[in-house]
Amino acid sequence: MKKLYKKLVFMRNPLSRHSNRVFNDSKWIIPFLASLLVSITLIFSAIFGFFKAPYDRYHHQLPFDIISFAKTEVSNGYFVESSLNKVLNTNSSSFEPPRLAYLISGTKGDSHRMMRTLQVIYHPRNQYVLHLDLEAPPRERLELANAVKNNPTFAVVENVRVMAQSNLVTYKGPTMIASTLQAIAILLKESLDWDWFINLSASDYPLVTQDDLLHVFSNLSRHLNFIEHMQITGWKLNQRARPIVVDPGLYLSKKSDIAWTTQRRSLPTSFKLFTGSAWVALTRTFAEYCIWGWDNFPRTILMYYTNFISSPEGYFHTVICNTNEFHSTAISHDLHYIAWDTPPKQHPISLSMKDFDKMVKSNAPFARKFHKNDPVLDKIDKELLGRTGRFAPGAWCIGSSEGGADPCSVRGDDSVFRPGPGAERLQRLVNTLLSEEFRKKQCS
Repeated sequence: MKKLYKKLVFMRNPLSRHSNRVFNDSKWIIPFLASLLVSITLIFSAIFGFFKAPYDRYHHQLPFDIISFAKTEVSNGYFVESSLNKVLNTNSSSFEPPRLAYLISGTKGDSHRMMRTLQVIYHPRNQYVLHLDLEAPPRERLELANAVKNNPTFAVVENVRVMAQSNLVTYKGPTMIASTLQAIAILLKESLDWDWFINLSASDYPLVTQDDLLHVFSNLSRHLNFIEHMQITGWKLNQRARPIVVDPGLYLSKKSDIAWTTQRRSLPTSFKLFTGSAWVALTRTFAEYCIWGWDNFPRTILMYYTNFISSPEGYFHTVICNTNEFHSTAISHDLHYIAWDTPPKQHPISLSMKDFDKMVKSNAPFARKFHKNDPVLDKIDKELLGRTGRFAPGAWCIGSSEGGADPCSVRGDDSVFRPGPGAERLQRLVNTLLSEEFRKKQCS
């Protein structure tokens, strides 16, 4: 009966035998139809705008909202890099007066001089983050937080923050970079209204007022990064790049020196290594790139420097000098006066009264490092900053100073600056740094 039934089916549809064989053997037909359906859906979605870019819901808070993802007239206009080039080439004269974002970091016993540094560099236009590392006892950290909370100016302006999460920071290890990147992320989250990020330690001190600094920076392109750098070559490559070290601060809760391993690694071939000062003044655009890193390059370099000697003296330098969009923006100066032994030792010389004239003649806006409450700090306050109260004076301080009152207790227009001799000194330094001869050294 079965044979008779098959014969009748074949007589009615002679092609059925071949059809069954074709559909049984060709299993690709179902995936093909599914792919066709998905393709049609995507085409209609693109035409009618059913889907939005995954960044849309973050545009109100992501730091790169200044970059448009819309198509431009150029052929590569769909890519963020082309929009970034427009941002980098924007004329800075169209911007309002600049704003700065500071990180002040310290360790055990540094809370009081962190507050002193904060007050002397304070300006209502700026943003500030304080980080007291994990080695400091909870009592000291609470004391610092209360000092910020109870300051009436900070409470009203709300531009000073103490990092709630304290990180263990190891000298020469990547934990300092991790802490710096975290501070930048906080500053980007809390406010996009800043133009340069500057990192300082509790042993740093300014040599100019914020009015001096903001006045000079008002005339600068907002795309210049002040980062002292040089390419690592020759024997330094073997000494710095081949060893593999481990930062205990990444794994332990007690500070100790970096640990050396017996293994050595080969040198990278896809990027060049740079080194320089750990103290930088980075543009917000470059800082955003280091946090966001749409091409993943900053993260790649961060992973490489996790096991690198003196990571803070190489991470930002290597990123900026290997990135086409930014390498021409790097000015090889850290805006600090730092004195070293001859030959240089591991740490710089602690500055004192005998170094005062050299500091002034350097025209640098900052200097380091200072002992706690060294008398030279009072001399800087008096002769360079004109500081008699809590803050270094500026045009924003419009209160009366009669009877020893603090003129900064009454705030005026923070977009007006009153530059002094410090601005003239800093301008001379900037003129040198922007000279054609000096800029030939960029990332070379």
